[in-house]
Amino acid sequence: MKTINFAKTKKLLNFLVFCIFFTAISTKSFGSQSRNLKVFAEPNMALALSKIARIFSQKNNVIVSINFSSSFDLINEIDLGAPANVFVSAHPQIIENLRHKGLVDVYNIAYIANDELVLSTSKLNNRFPLKLLKKNISLEDALRILDENKLSLIVDHEGVSSGIYSKKIIQNLSLGNLRIYNKLPEDKSSLIRDIEDNKDAYGLLFRSQLQKNSNLRILATQKDKNIFYQAFVIAGDNMDVAREFLNFLKTPNSKNILRNSGFIVE
Repeated sequence: MKTINFAKTKKLLNFLVFCIFFTAISTKSFGSQSRNLKVFAEPNMALALSKIARIFSQKNNVIVSINFSSSFDLINEIDLGAPANVFVSAHPQIIENLRHKGLVDVYNIAYIANDELVLSTSKLNNRFPLKLLKKNISLEDALRILDENKLSLIVDHEGVSSGIYSKKIIQNLSLGNLRIYNKLPEDKSSLIRDIEDNKDAYGLLFRSQLQKNSNLRILATQKDKNIFYQAFVIAGDNMDVAREFLNFLKTPNSKNILRNSGFIVE
């Protein structure tokens, strides 16, 4: 399996680490002391969690800061002492790691949404086999077709949730001809941009990452209901506020925001 380190883009939208701050100011809460909440989550949740956090902040007089990065980078920050109150991820190994470290309040876990692993390519790609356009083709069969035609596939590194699920399906299929390019953890460029810039390439990523993207097309989807996002309260300071936020993530308003941002919500 090959590795490639794509050039880092200079555009702000392609950085995978963001900090977004929300300050609640209202006549009802004016003069009262604001509380603080720090949320760690993966970048594909940026749109949804930003909206949810803004509403939560305004309603509860809470200053919310959100750090969006890969689950691998986020848990490293926690290990180095970075304060975090809520951790949101679909990465099974990182979640288990948090539990083993005793950092999670096991009595406060919210299952907030599901996702799907999809095969995508640029809309400018004219090389893909016509069989890929067949309706309802499985992701496994689509990857086998790519393998037969010795095409190129870009996948994220294992520290990203989509990367660990991509690795799992590739290993199960034992593909021998597919040219697989694994992004490196230090490569912070966007996988979406990598696929857009390489019009003959294909990529495995989550459906939520392609929400409102007009440059890529989805060719196949893996119907795996085991890809789900969990929100944890991190043991430590502000646990009461963190529990309030977890409860807010399960409200109808929050569910609608997640659904409109490309996530699967029951």
